[in-house]
Amino acid sequence: MDFELKALTDPGKRMVELAEKHAADFAVTAAEYDRKGVFPVENVTALRKSGFAAAAVPEELGGMGVTSNHDCMVAMNRLGRAEGSTPLAFIMHLSRTLGTARALRRAIATGNKALRNRSEELLKKIGVGEAFITVANSEPGANIRTSRTLATKVEGGWLFNGAKTFATGSPAADMLAVRARFENEAGNQRMGAAIVPVDRLGVEIKSNWDGMGMRASGSHDVIFTDYLVKDEEFSDIGEYGKYNAPFLAMASVSSIGLSSIFLGIAESAHQIAVDAIKGRDGGAHYPMNQVTTADNEIDLAACRAMLSRAAQMLDDYSLEGDETEERAFQIIKNGAVAKKFVMTTSGAIVDRALTLYGGAGFLANSTLSRLYRDVRAGPFMQPWATNQAIAFIGQVALGLDPNEA
Repeated sequence: MDFELKALTDPGKRMVELAEKHAADFAVTAAEYDRKGVFPVENVTALRKSGFAAAAVPEELGGMGVTSNHDCMVAMNRLGRAEGSTPLAFIMHLSRTLGTARALRRAIATGNKALRNRSEELLKKIGVGEAFITVANSEPGANIRTSRTLATKVEGGWLFNGAKTFATGSPAADMLAVRARFENEAGNQRMGAAIVPVDRLGVEIKSNWDGMGMRASGSHDVIFTDYLVKDEEFSDIGEYGKYNAPFLAMASVSSIGLSSIFLGIAESAHQIAVDAIKGRDGGAHYPMNQVTTADNEIDLAACRAMLSRAAQMLDDYSLEGDETEERAFQIIKNGAVAKKFVMTTSGAIVDRALTLYGGAGFLANSTLSRLYRDVRAGPFMQPWATNQAIAFIGQVALGLDPNEA
């Protein structure tokens, strides 16, 4: 494949190779899970057994030792070519694993024993396949800076009360990453976060997902009712209503990883259409087929280039040690630019693929029909849904502080 995204590190290359093997299996059952609207828990089980779910865990703790955000993005792209639901859930797990591995390195460097113990404990569980993390953060009427879920201080921890939506992959979750608003001892409104087990009293996964696309993603609602988050599980991640720029900068791996999944969807749709055209008498010689195919090839190359550069810049940022707010906002902007472009462009590529393929692609049992529906979810994905991305990009590019704009 021309301009194909490729891993740059040896651990990353092993991760991508394993992703390609899993993708071949996942593609076989993708239509069935989509038709039933059921999350493929068996796929996550396979990812655990192969060690893929522990790709970002340090080798000494049972993982593959992948540290490159770029290479993780490439692996997600390969899974996305087969079906969207599994990698959509997995990028949530992967981003939290990468974040926990970074926290461990920081704890070792600073001598923070409590953070080191907490990080090592979680990474060991992921390393042996005992912990799969999904995210329950989205809420109606809230955004990346706010939360309607409230954390109230009690002895030994915090009680969480609130309702979350779009908890993708929740049927396979052992743990949920969740955030909530809280008031600290000084009376200030803050944002808190935790990674907590699903088998603790006070959490209910509703099993109510019914989307137009990504039908097998298991993006159910999650309800927290007096759910106890222990003090040692709880983290203060910044001022409520404000962007925590360094935190969000490293979370850009989610934006870039999500984008690569939808690029994978577009790549598959394009290949299906090209193969169909080449198999028809005179299909390749029809001028409009040539033009439409060329447009897709150009857009695919542009998406790959933008994603690769954004991911490499994130890797550079993670090593340079510059955690100033200004630098962090630039990294976030780069991720938002890449996501906005790739999500929008991937939709256009799938549209053209359906035009090339013809009316048979519109039938419910067509793979193109599923890809057409699934790719529509991309622009809504957080962080940085389309309108939010455009506003943020413009503010940073014009030298404004997004927290004050």
